[in-house]
Amino acid sequence: MNTTATTCFVIMPFGEKTDADGKVIDFDAIYDDIIEPAVSGDTMKAAGGPPITCVRCDKIAQAGWVHRQMIESIHKAEVVVVDLSTLNPNVFFELGVRHALRTRVSVLLCREGTKTPFNLQGFKVIRYDAQTIESRQAAQRAIASYVANGLKSDTTDSLVHEILKLRITDAEPQRLKPGPAQFYKLPALGAKRRLGLITGDLRFVTERLDLWVNSENTNMQMSRFFDRSGSAVIRYFGAERDIAGQVSKDTIADELAQAMGAYKSVPPATVIVTGSGALQASHGVQRLFHVAAVEGALGLGYSPVKDVAACVDNVLAMADKPALDPVKPTSILLPLMGTGSGGAAINEAIDTLFDSAVSYFERCPKSRLAKVCFQVFNSEQLEACQRKLAQLGAKAA
Repeated sequence: MNTTATTCFVIMPFGEKTDADGKVIDFDAIYDDIIEPAVSGDTMKAAGGPPITCVRCDKIAQAGWVHRQMIESIHKAEVVVVDLSTLNPNVFFELGVRHALRTRVSVLLCREGTKTPFNLQGFKVIRYDAQTIESRQAAQRAIASYVANGLKSDTTDSLVHEILKLRITDAEPQRLKPGPAQFYKLPALGAKRRLGLITGDLRFVTERLDLWVNSENTNMQMSRFFDRSGSAVIRYFGAERDIAGQVSKDTIADELAQAMGAYKSVPPATVIVTGSGALQASHGVQRLFHVAAVEGALGLGYSPVKDVAACVDNVLAMADKPALDPVKPTSILLPLMGTGSGGAAINEAIDTLFDSAVSYFERCPKSRLAKVCFQVFNSEQLEACQRKLAQLGAKAA
């Protein structure tokens, strides 16, 4: 699956099949004339939805056991469309898998006149008459509207999740490959300001951004060089290193410790500014903002501070303070604070981050920041960011 695009997986029979009433339906025509145009064409654009890649199981160009691919696609796809017209047990099984694994967006449709089973009568089902252009077009519009609105909403269409409040994810979400920044226009940010997503590890960021934000603990103690964290990457690549790659001068950690002085900790959401060490030459970073976004508890480890919104607000406000006038920063890179281990539900955390950024620029429209980028590390984060961007009315810049 393309990790940078929304995907729709279609569950339906192939070719000509007989429905429950003995009528022959050309399901390839239903896919070509109704489903794919609704999801991938101008109808979706008119409904305000994002670009979507439409995939049907028989069209997966990949070797391997088809049932394994089916289950993986049902799980990973942001959207699933299910045609119930034949009342096929395989289709019902696959719909059940989808409702168990994902909260949304699952679109049900069938031929006009199909009698849906009792257990599905409470669900919205889009009906079509393949024989008339008007009905096909109406079905297209209904599908596109359901999908576009579903991607922008947190509302579940799975009875399983509605009742049990499940949260099912991959054991470890897929890590994203490094890529160029993807920028978006948001109505709330004005004509010139852009919000961006940068995928992959910090080490491979190619976008030249004036400020990087380091999500640090309230003790302002940076991670060890080989820990899996942004703090470790920033510390190591900002340090002076010898020909063997060994750190000869721990530039950023030393400067941060000096700024702390005799203090052992700072209040949550505190921001301390340091130089960027070797990151200035390698990545164009002018300053580092160390924000106290994580706090520890004895025997329990580290967890995000309660007010992550204040972290975002304080970071953006710091960029506009007179102390940064010599740098005149216009761009900043923030981590997705609050989405790590022990953090809030991913959608809730992303909502907080994006809403806080938008709120700041609504209050401070003259801010000098023109590019605000978030570093997106894995597929789960990317999906949540894309959902929130759609909700905010974002368009690719």
